[in-house]
Amino acid sequence: RASRRAARASRRRRASTWCVTRTMSGCVKTSALAMRRAARGASTILEFVGTGEFGVGTGRPKRVGIPLVLPVDPPPFTSHTVIEPLTPTDRDTMFRQIIKRRAYPVGCASRCRHGYPQAFVHAPMHVRAAAGTDKLDEVTPDTPNEVGAQAEHAFGWLTCPMLHGEIDRLEKAGAIDDVAAVILKSPALTKGLERAHETVRNARRWLLPEKWRAELEKKETTHAQPKHVLFHTGLAGVSLERTSNNTSKNSSTESNNSIKGNSGTPDAETSYDTTLGGWRGNRVKCLHAHVGDYLVRGAFANPVGDLVLRRLQDQGVQINGTETCWRECAKKEHA
Repeated sequence: RASRRAARASRRRRASTWCVTRTMSGCVKTSALAMRRAARGASTILEFVGTGEFGVGTGRPKRVGIPLVLPVDPPPFTSHTVIEPLTPTDRDTMFRQIIKRRAYPVGCASRCRHGYPQAFVHAPMHVRAAAGTDKLDEVTPDTPNEVGAQAEHAFGWLTCPMLHGEIDRLEKAGAIDDVAAVILKSPALTKGLERAHETVRNARRWLLPEKWRAELEKKETTHAQPKHVLFHTGLAGVSLERTSNNTSKNSSTESNNSIKGNSGTPDAETSYDTTLGGWRGNRVKCLHAHVGDYLVRGAFANPVGDLVLRRLQDQGVQINGTETCWRECAKKEHA
């Protein structure tokens, strides 16, 4: 009897070292050791981002953003605010905001009332850092280990925790489908959504260094994944392939009075193609992506993001920041 009690106690001790989490596919066991390692990894992020290594993700092995800094040439859009070069403080703030192991910001595009960034210009690509050197020089297509090149859909990345939470709330209430329905009833917004998806490719091209742009624009290239993502998808990975049935459009001019947007005024973007086709599925897909894009490229390039922020304002949300929201972005002082 004593041995059975001892065996049961031993099983309970072993079981207490596991944390069982539920997922849609079933139960997944995660060891307590793995959880402690994850916690140490989170603290490592805060230590790493203070090094000032611009354009470098916090994961291992090191990966370098392409490009590391903003281009000298002016952007092919009228920005929402002045796009500023990234500073060490801005970079540290971004990693506190997103709590993500890899990110490649190259510029700050919008600030809240407290001076913290709300959105960043994000590098369209990242590659493994050059082998055999500690320098984080920009990797070119000729670098031996550039085969690890990966592309990102994001151009304007929303990082403000307050706005992110408010948009989460909208999406959980079905706002993605609501916004899509409003857009279908407005020819101007429909054209604006198409323009947002199509023209983000020009913004990605603007960021790419000349050697990478030339390589990816080749008919035959070894970098199929980056080429597809950067030149054949819009915001949030929406495919730019035309559907077979793209001629039917709702010409109704009515719109939902609860959501009103502003298509902005064309400025440097007057050359945008406005005879675009449709896409499969819901073309809105992600409100966070549209708001982040709007905060970088402005209302003409993305009227959907403008529409979402106006909806939040109608609900009483202070989109430029609340009195206490700065606490989520401020540097944590360690005792």
